[in-house]
Amino acid sequence: MNNYIFDSHVHSNNSFDAKDSVKELCEWAVKNEIQGFCITDHLDINDCDEVMERSIIKSHEETREASEIYGDKLKLRVGIELGQPLQNQQLSERILREFPCDFIIGSMHNVKGEKDFYFMGKPDFQHRLEELLTKYYEEYYEMVKWGKFDVIGHITYPLRYIEGNFNIKVDMSKYNEIIFEMLKVAVDKNVGIEINVSGFRQPYGKQFPDFNHIKEYKDLGGEIVTIGSDSHNRFSLGQHFKEGKELLLEAGLNHYCEFENRKPKMISIL
Repeated sequence: MNNYIFDSHVHSNNSFDAKDSVKELCEWAVKNEIQGFCITDHLDINDCDEVMERSIIKSHEETREASEIYGDKLKLRVGIELGQPLQNQQLSERILREFPCDFIIGSMHNVKGEKDFYFMGKPDFQHRLEELLTKYYEEYYEMVKWGKFDVIGHITYPLRYIEGNFNIKVDMSKYNEIIFEMLKVAVDKNVGIEINVSGFRQPYGKQFPDFNHIKEYKDLGGEIVTIGSDSHNRFSLGQHFKEGKELLLEAGLNHYCEFENRKPKMISIL
Protein backbone atom coordinates (compact mmCIF):
# COMPACT_ATOMS: atom_id res chain seq x y z
CA MET A 1 0.00 0.00 0.00
CA ASN A 2 1.27 3.47 -0.94
CA ASN A 3 2.43 5.36 2.18
CA TYR A 4 1.72 8.80 0.68
CA ILE A 5 -0.38 10.90 3.06
CA PHE A 6 -2.27 14.03 2.08
CA ASP A 7 -4.60 15.06 4.89
CA SER A 8 -7.49 17.15 3.57
CA HIS A 9 -9.12 18.10 6.89
CA VAL A 10 -6.86 19.89 9.37
CA HIS A 11 -7.58 22.72 11.82
CA SER A 12 -5.04 25.24 13.09
CA ASN A 13 -5.43 27.44 16.15
CA ASN A 14 -7.34 29.83 13.91
CA SER A 15 -10.28 27.55 14.63
CA PHE A 16 -11.85 28.18 18.04
CA ASP A 17 -11.52 24.53 19.08
CA ALA A 18 -7.99 23.76 17.81
CA LYS A 19 -4.64 24.03 19.52
CA ASP A 20 -1.57 24.32 17.28
CA SER A 21 -0.31 26.98 14.90
CA VAL A 22 0.18 26.40 11.18
CA LYS A 23 3.94 26.41 11.75
CA GLU A 24 3.69 23.76 14.49
CA LEU A 25 1.55 21.60 12.22
CA CYS A 26 4.08 21.94 9.41
CA GLU A 27 7.03 21.03 11.62
CA TRP A 28 5.19 17.95 12.89
CA ALA A 29 4.23 16.89 9.36
CA VAL A 30 7.80 17.15 8.06
CA LYS A 31 9.17 15.31 11.10
CA ASN A 32 6.63 12.49 10.66
CA GLU A 33 6.96 12.14 6.87
CA ILE A 34 3.49 13.42 6.02
CA GLN A 35 3.59 14.64 2.42
CA GLY A 36 0.95 17.34 2.61
CA PHE A 37 -2.22 18.71 4.13
CA CYS A 38 -4.88 21.37 3.71
CA ILE A 39 -5.76 23.80 6.49
CA THR A 40 -9.57 23.82 6.64
CA ASP A 41 -10.36 26.11 9.55
CA HIS A 42 -13.97 26.52 10.63
CA LEU A 43 -16.21 29.03 8.95
CA ASP A 44 -19.67 28.28 10.36
CA ILE A 45 -22.12 30.49 8.51
CA ASN A 46 -24.69 30.55 11.31
CA ASP A 47 -22.05 31.95 13.70
CA CYS A 48 -20.03 33.97 11.20
CA ASP A 49 -19.01 37.46 12.31
CA GLU A 50 -16.06 39.81 11.83
CA VAL A 51 -13.98 37.87 14.35
CA MET A 52 -14.44 34.59 12.47
CA GLU A 53 -13.72 36.23 9.11
CA ARG A 54 -10.51 37.74 10.51
CA SER A 55 -9.54 34.28 11.77
CA ILE A 56 -9.94 32.88 8.26
CA ILE A 57 -7.90 35.72 6.77
CA LYS A 58 -5.19 34.96 9.32
CA SER A 59 -5.43 31.22 8.60
CA HIS A 60 -4.95 31.78 4.89
CA GLU A 61 -2.11 34.24 5.37
CA GLU A 62 -0.26 31.90 7.71
CA THR A 63 -0.78 28.93 5.39
CA ARG A 64 0.57 30.81 2.38
CA GLU A 65 3.54 32.07 4.40
CA ALA A 66 4.26 28.54 5.62
CA SER A 67 4.07 27.26 2.06
CA GLU A 68 6.92 29.60 1.15
CA ILE A 69 9.00 28.23 4.02
CA TYR A 70 8.18 24.51 3.79
CA GLY A 71 7.30 24.26 0.11
CA ASP A 72 10.26 22.06 -0.82
CA LYS A 73 9.34 19.56 1.94
CA LEU A 74 5.57 19.72 2.18
CA LYS A 75 2.49 20.36 0.04
CA LEU A 76 0.35 22.95 1.81
CA ARG A 77 -3.10 23.99 0.64
CA VAL A 78 -5.52 26.72 1.67
CA GLY A 79 -9.08 25.75 2.55
CA ILE A 80 -12.09 26.19 4.78
CA GLU A 81 -14.66 23.97 6.40
CA LEU A 82 -17.84 25.79 5.41
CA GLY A 83 -20.48 24.92 7.98
CA GLN A 84 -24.24 25.23 7.49
CA PRO A 85 -23.99 27.34 4.29
CA LEU A 86 -27.72 27.43 3.60
CA GLN A 87 -28.46 29.02 6.96
CA ASN A 88 -27.36 32.27 5.29
CA GLN A 89 -26.93 31.59 1.60
CA GLN A 90 -26.17 35.21 0.69
CA LEU A 91 -23.32 35.31 3.19
CA SER A 92 -22.04 31.95 1.93
CA GLU A 93 -21.93 33.27 -1.62
CA ARG A 94 -19.94 36.31 -0.47
CA ILE A 95 -17.50 34.13 1.49
CA LEU A 96 -16.87 32.03 -1.60
CA ARG A 97 -16.11 35.15 -3.62
CA GLU A 98 -13.87 36.81 -1.05
CA PHE A 99 -11.93 33.81 0.30
CA PRO A 100 -10.37 31.94 -2.64
CA CYS A 101 -9.33 28.43 -1.63
CA ASP A 102 -7.75 25.27 -2.92
CA PHE A 103 -10.39 23.20 -1.19
CA ILE A 104 -13.77 23.63 0.52
CA ILE A 105 -15.48 21.09 2.75
CA GLY A 106 -19.24 21.50 3.02
CA SER A 107 -20.31 20.43 6.51
CA MET A 108 -23.34 20.33 8.75
CA HIS A 109 -22.78 20.60 12.50
CA ASN A 110 -26.27 21.65 13.50
CA VAL A 111 -29.83 21.89 12.23
CA LYS A 112 -31.09 25.41 11.63
CA GLY A 113 -32.29 26.86 14.93
CA GLU A 114 -30.62 24.12 16.98
CA LYS A 115 -27.34 23.79 18.85
CA ASP A 116 -24.35 22.01 17.37
CA PHE A 117 -24.64 18.30 18.16
CA TYR A 118 -21.40 18.78 20.10
CA PHE A 119 -23.28 20.84 22.69
CA MET A 120 -26.34 18.59 23.01
CA GLY A 121 -26.86 16.32 25.99
CA LYS A 122 -28.17 12.80 26.32
CA PRO A 123 -31.81 13.92 26.94
CA ASP A 124 -31.85 15.69 23.55
CA PHE A 125 -31.02 12.44 21.81
CA GLN A 126 -33.25 10.27 23.99
CA HIS A 127 -36.35 12.39 23.36
CA ARG A 128 -35.78 14.04 19.97
CA LEU A 129 -33.50 11.69 18.06
CA GLU A 130 -35.66 11.01 15.01
CA GLU A 131 -36.82 14.62 14.75
CA LEU A 132 -33.26 15.96 14.87
CA LEU A 133 -31.80 13.48 12.40
CA THR A 134 -34.69 13.86 9.95
CA LYS A 135 -34.23 17.63 9.92
CA TYR A 136 -30.46 17.22 9.74
CA TYR A 137 -30.51 15.11 6.59
CA GLU A 138 -33.25 17.17 4.95
CA GLU A 139 -31.08 20.28 5.36
CA TYR A 140 -27.95 18.37 4.29
CA TYR A 141 -29.74 17.21 1.12
CA GLU A 142 -30.63 20.82 0.24
CA MET A 143 -27.04 21.83 0.91
CA VAL A 144 -25.73 19.24 -1.54
CA LYS A 145 -28.24 20.42 -4.16
CA TRP A 146 -26.68 23.90 -3.71
CA GLY A 147 -23.33 22.16 -4.04
CA LYS A 148 -20.83 25.05 -4.16
CA PHE A 149 -18.11 23.14 -2.32
CA ASP A 150 -15.77 20.26 -3.14
CA VAL A 151 -16.66 17.41 -0.77
CA ILE A 152 -19.38 16.58 1.73
CA GLY A 153 -17.85 16.52 5.20
CA HIS A 154 -18.41 13.80 7.82
CA ILE A 155 -21.87 12.76 6.63
CA THR A 156 -22.68 10.88 9.85
CA TYR A 157 -21.27 13.56 12.18
CA PRO A 158 -24.09 13.33 14.80
CA LEU A 159 -23.13 9.71 15.54
CA ARG A 160 -19.85 10.95 17.04
CA TYR A 161 -21.92 12.12 20.00
CA ILE A 162 -25.11 10.04 19.88
CA GLU A 163 -23.42 6.65 19.61
CA GLY A 164 -19.84 7.53 20.57
CA ASN A 165 -20.42 9.62 23.70
CA PHE A 166 -23.86 8.46 24.87
CA ASN A 167 -24.01 4.91 23.50
CA ILE A 168 -27.47 5.46 21.98
CA LYS A 169 -27.81 3.16 18.98
CA VAL A 170 -29.14 4.77 15.80
CA ASP A 171 -30.97 2.84 13.09
CA MET A 172 -29.44 4.58 10.08
CA SER A 173 -31.65 2.61 7.68
CA LYS A 174 -34.33 5.22 8.43
CA TYR A 175 -32.15 7.90 6.83
CA ASN A 176 -30.41 5.95 4.08
CA GLU A 177 -32.98 6.81 1.43
CA ILE A 178 -32.30 10.54 1.69
CA ILE A 179 -28.56 9.99 2.18
CA PHE A 180 -28.36 7.83 -0.95
CA GLU A 181 -30.32 10.45 -2.89
CA MET A 182 -27.92 13.07 -1.55
CA LEU A 183 -24.99 10.99 -2.80
CA LYS A 184 -26.62 10.70 -6.23
CA VAL A 185 -26.95 14.48 -6.41
CA ALA A 186 -23.30 14.80 -5.34
CA VAL A 187 -22.15 12.50 -8.16
CA ASP A 188 -24.26 14.43 -10.68
CA LYS A 189 -22.76 17.74 -9.48
CA ASN A 190 -19.18 16.37 -9.37
CA VAL A 191 -19.06 16.85 -5.60
CA GLY A 192 -17.00 14.36 -3.59
CA ILE A 193 -17.25 12.86 -0.14
CA GLU A 194 -14.70 12.67 2.63
CA ILE A 195 -13.70 9.68 4.68
CA ASN A 196 -13.30 11.38 8.01
CA VAL A 197 -11.11 9.07 10.10
CA SER A 198 -11.35 11.06 13.34
CA GLY A 199 -13.77 8.50 14.77
CA PHE A 200 -10.97 5.93 15.04
CA ARG A 201 -9.35 8.01 17.80
CA GLN A 202 -12.67 8.75 19.53
CA PRO A 203 -15.14 6.60 21.48
CA TYR A 204 -17.17 6.13 18.27
CA GLY A 205 -14.42 3.86 16.97
CA LYS A 206 -14.91 4.08 13.20
CA GLN A 207 -15.02 6.48 10.28
CA PHE A 208 -17.66 8.95 9.11
CA PRO A 209 -19.68 8.08 7.03
CA ASP A 210 -20.76 4.44 7.29
CA PHE A 211 -19.14 2.02 4.86
CA ASN A 212 -22.40 1.49 2.95
CA HIS A 213 -22.46 5.22 2.17
CA ILE A 214 -18.92 5.06 0.77
CA LYS A 215 -19.85 2.00 -1.31
CA GLU A 216 -23.06 3.60 -2.57
CA TYR A 217 -21.19 6.73 -3.66
CA LYS A 218 -18.70 4.58 -5.60
CA ASP A 219 -21.47 2.42 -7.13
CA LEU A 220 -23.26 5.58 -8.30
CA GLY A 221 -20.10 6.50 -10.22
CA GLY A 222 -18.44 8.74 -7.65
CA GLU A 223 -14.66 9.03 -7.91
CA ILE A 224 -13.86 12.06 -5.74
CA VAL A 225 -13.02 10.95 -2.20
CA THR A 226 -10.68 12.67 0.25
CA ILE A 227 -9.31 11.36 3.52
CA GLY A 228 -9.24 13.72 6.48
CA SER A 229 -8.05 13.32 10.04
CA ASP A 230 -10.16 16.29 11.21
CA SER A 231 -7.12 17.06 13.31
CA HIS A 232 -7.39 19.76 15.96
CA ASN A 233 -3.78 19.35 17.12
CA ARG A 234 -0.53 18.22 15.55
CA PHE A 235 -0.55 14.79 17.18
CA SER A 236 -3.58 13.57 15.21
CA LEU A 237 -2.44 15.04 11.88
CA GLY A 238 -2.27 12.25 9.30
CA GLN A 239 -3.47 9.59 11.73
CA HIS A 240 -5.47 6.51 10.67
CA PHE A 241 -4.85 6.90 6.94
CA LYS A 242 -4.22 3.17 6.69
CA GLU A 243 -7.79 2.49 7.82
CA GLY A 244 -9.13 5.09 5.39
CA LYS A 245 -7.26 3.56 2.46
CA GLU A 246 -8.41 0.06 3.38
CA LEU A 247 -12.03 1.23 3.37
CA LEU A 248 -11.60 2.68 -0.11
CA LEU A 249 -10.06 -0.51 -1.43
CA GLU A 250 -12.90 -2.52 0.09
CA ALA A 251 -15.40 -0.20 -1.64
CA GLY A 252 -13.64 -0.75 -4.98
CA LEU A 253 -11.63 2.46 -5.25
CA ASN A 254 -7.84 2.37 -5.62
CA HIS A 255 -7.24 6.09 -5.13
CA TYR A 256 -8.14 9.08 -3.01
CA CYS A 257 -7.86 12.78 -3.85
CA GLU A 258 -6.05 15.94 -2.88
CA PHE A 259 -7.24 19.33 -4.15
CA GLU A 260 -5.42 22.28 -5.65
CA ASN A 261 -7.24 25.33 -7.05
CA ARG A 262 -10.54 23.50 -6.47
CA LYS A 263 -9.46 20.65 -8.75
CA PRO A 264 -9.07 17.03 -7.54
CA LYS A 265 -5.84 15.14 -8.12
CA MET A 266 -5.92 11.36 -7.82
CA ILE A 267 -3.47 9.67 -5.42
CA SER A 268 -2.94 5.96 -5.97
CA ILE A 269 -3.43 3.81 -2.87
CA LEU A 270 -1.63 0.82 -4.38
